[in-house]
Amino acid sequence: MKTFRIEECKEKGLFILNLEPGDLLLESIKKFVQENFIKNGCVISGIGTLKKLRYHRVLNTNYVPENEYLTIEGPIELSALQGLIINYEPHLHFVASDLERTYSGHLEDGCEVLYLGEILLLPLEDIKLKRIPDERNVTYITLEE
Repeated sequence: MKTFRIEECKEKGLFILNLEPGDLLLESIKKFVQENFIKNGCVISGIGTLKKLRYHRVLNTNYVPENEYLTIEGPIELSALQGLIINYEPHLHFVASDLERTYSGHLEDGCEVLYLGEILLLPLEDIKLKRIPDERNVTYITLEE
């Protein structure tokens, strides 16, 4: 495990993103952080309904992992969404279900809101973070120098 300590963090405030029918979930979050200059942040909560879910998951335990990309058509309940935004790039994971199955994985572009999406975002304004790849091309979060 790689860890580091954050010495100082001043809160900029919390943002709630209310997404409407037809909005694209991940693209809306990306647009919001760009337009509001939120370089680093945390998606604390995300719930709602989706018409379409696009995501990927790993298929094996090898280095480098093999990914599977999936698209599920709705109605879908988005029960949980969380993750980090580092250098304007969201890395978000979710749990969602349709009438038959439960899904979990890494959120991809193309998820369409059915009725609503409610996202709670906390900017990490004074924390300088970046991702660096290791020898296997797995990226880890570290402090900028």
